[in-house]
Amino acid sequence: MALPMSNVVLFYQRLKICSLYPKVLLQEQSFPFIVVRHGSAKGRLLKKDKKRIEEREEHRKDPSKMVKSLLKKAGMKMGLPDNHRPITITCTGAIFEEYVPPEGDGKVSALSTEGAKQRLERVKNVGVSQVHIRKIRRHEPEFMPAEFAWTGQQIYTEANKALQEFDRAKLHRLVTEKCYPDMISGFRYKTIRWNLVESIEKPKVVHIRTTDMLSKGNLYGQVTVRMHTKQTLAIYDRFGRLMIGSETIPKDVLEYIVFEKRLVNVYGAWRVHGKIIPNWLAHSREPIVRTLIEEEEEEIREEVNSVQAT
Repeated sequence: MALPMSNVVLFYQRLKICSLYPKVLLQEQSFPFIVVRHGSAKGRLLKKDKKRIEEREEHRKDPSKMVKSLLKKAGMKMGLPDNHRPITITCTGAIFEEYVPPEGDGKVSALSTEGAKQRLERVKNVGVSQVHIRKIRRHEPEFMPAEFAWTGQQIYTEANKALQEFDRAKLHRLVTEKCYPDMISGFRYKTIRWNLVESIEKPKVVHIRTTDMLSKGNLYGQVTVRMHTKQTLAIYDRFGRLMIGSETIPKDVLEYIVFEKRLVNVYGAWRVHGKIIPNWLAHSREPIVRTLIEEEEEEIREEVNSVQAT
């Protein structure tokens, strides 16, 4: 039994289209090519047709396999996926053994019960910190926690001034790669006015830790500095409207800033790595004041009232 002439023409037309446009073969095939044998009322698929149909089903489920097969036929190698995550060895990706500030720090008197508990916790922490201070002094013999507290405050002040001017090159010298995106997030089209007025208490180191990363001997050090200062901060949006703060009214600010350095790097420097914000201090933040146009709201209300009246 021979195939009609119209079916033969259609067969060769589709075969020509599929050879020129492979996507048509994968997306627009509506029926498999069935070869009918003489003496058989029912046709059966050839092995190559079955294999082609199975490949088409796999490509529908996983489009990446289709890309691989097409590139393989073209003699090309598939590149690396774009979802890989870049890493850096100049800093760690988090704050390890994070310092837990005592509740009410900066407000509780040293003579009260809470003040005595805080002093006891600091004494317990001194012994652990001394072990890590020795590790830091192996690479930095002149390291002194009391002197570093003032150095850390100066680094933090310069970093905030660089953020105010949006000096990216200076920021990369003063903050780590982990802290940089967190620091500039949301400030690209805003104006910042920040100033450090004075120190209420002298800055002091409250936490020192070291750790190895990737291999033993690749040592990183983190120092947490407690800063109790008076600051002024004002943030304006891109239209020049005040969002939060004031340039004239200073406020008392208690901060725990973490500084990090890759100790095995001879040319390394201490940089701002992050900020510790305890839960009891996060609720004292000032809400952002947004400027809205009242005329539009009144017009909307009038339209709503007119619709309801009708």
